[in-house]
Amino acid sequence: MINRVSTASQYQNLTSNLMRKQGELNQTNGQLSSGKRVETAGDDPVSSVTIQNYRQQLTQIDQYNSAITLANNRLQTMETAIAGVEDNLGATKQKVLGMINGAMASNDRTAFKDELISLRDGLLELANSRDEAGNYVFAGNQSDTKPFMEATDGSMNYHGDNQSRYAQIDKSVNVKTSLPGDQLFTDVPNSYGDFRPVFSDKTATTDGLTDGSKLHLLSATTSDFASAETIEVSFNEVDVVADGKTTKEMQYSLKIGENVVAENQPYNEQIGIVYPPRSKPLEPVEPAAAVADREAEIKLKFDGISSGDSITLEPAQTINIFDSIQSAIDNAERPTSSPAAEANLQRVIDDLDSGFVHMNQQRSEVGTIMQQVDRQLEQHLDFELTLNQAQSGLEDLDYSKAIMDMNQQMMALQASQQAFGQTKQLSLFNYI
Repeated sequence: MINRVSTASQYQNLTSNLMRKQGELNQTNGQLSSGKRVETAGDDPVSSVTIQNYRQQLTQIDQYNSAITLANNRLQTMETAIAGVEDNLGATKQKVLGMINGAMASNDRTAFKDELISLRDGLLELANSRDEAGNYVFAGNQSDTKPFMEATDGSMNYHGDNQSRYAQIDKSVNVKTSLPGDQLFTDVPNSYGDFRPVFSDKTATTDGLTDGSKLHLLSATTSDFASAETIEVSFNEVDVVADGKTTKEMQYSLKIGENVVAENQPYNEQIGIVYPPRSKPLEPVEPAAAVADREAEIKLKFDGISSGDSITLEPAQTINIFDSIQSAIDNAERPTSSPAAEANLQRVIDDLDSGFVHMNQQRSEVGTIMQQVDRQLEQHLDFELTLNQAQSGLEDLDYSKAIMDMNQQMMALQASQQAFGQTKQLSLFNYI
């Protein structure tokens, strides 16, 4: 059976074939121009979905990397400020040590006082540091609020909050980018433990330190700080006769709150003062007893005691480093003969030592966070490289294969064009 093929149908088929081959060649040229095998979802629907997922993950990594850059800037600013605080406290300690020198002239002490004021102002400037965006570094979440301002009485008050700002550097990883100022400057651990010494000079009407006293508190702790009260300790050296021999014995009296709990008890330099005495168990001993009903154990230890000395201990587990420096300023020009002034300056040195250790710990915390951020950045970069390689494997063009395909497509197009040119000239009139 002979099928009839119209001239119009044959022409249409040849035209469609030419257009298809031309389209294939154009697509290959476009791929060679862009270097991409998959430009639209129609090029490879399955690969296109995967490529889009890779792009979304890469975009998210870019956002995390931007957060890491911001976090690093803030952490570096904070670390630099804390390092400056350490230097400031070290310089302040050296000045206070120089002021304890009894041979110092009054003019020298005045000069030291001026330097201490300058150092305190420098510490205040560091405490009010700002980051690159103008936010206060040590104000907690109150980044627009100046954290430390001097009150009318000369004390330094904190106006921020006790919170820290955070930055999200991965899907489930948040890191601190700030530390609250109270944590750094007003909540410095008390180097003595749970009590802070208050010194005064002994007079005819008041108790205190005797002339030439070198009394120094070494430690003062309690097992129940919540019930801690003011403690007063006084010392007196007496003659003790034993086996026909007379020896000197330092005795103490202890007052807790309004109650005198010990009088004329021998002071042991190795043990110090322990109340209640070790021979007496804490009362009550029942584990179920309320904390408020328990008798707290208090341990006190001193050095450099002189007969007649008296000292007051106020409950305090933390100190304000600004108050300590202000104490040094207040005692700078007091007479060198005042044992209370020297004791107060020694207390400032202890506070500065504690402050330095505290700042070093805070700086170490910042360093640990910076290491964590750096590790997270390395993980992002490694994952980013992996995603780019995977995306490239699906999306990028194989130039060798594409050039071979283009040559074949050009040859096929040329053959089709020649066939079309010959076919369109065929006519029955050529055979009549």
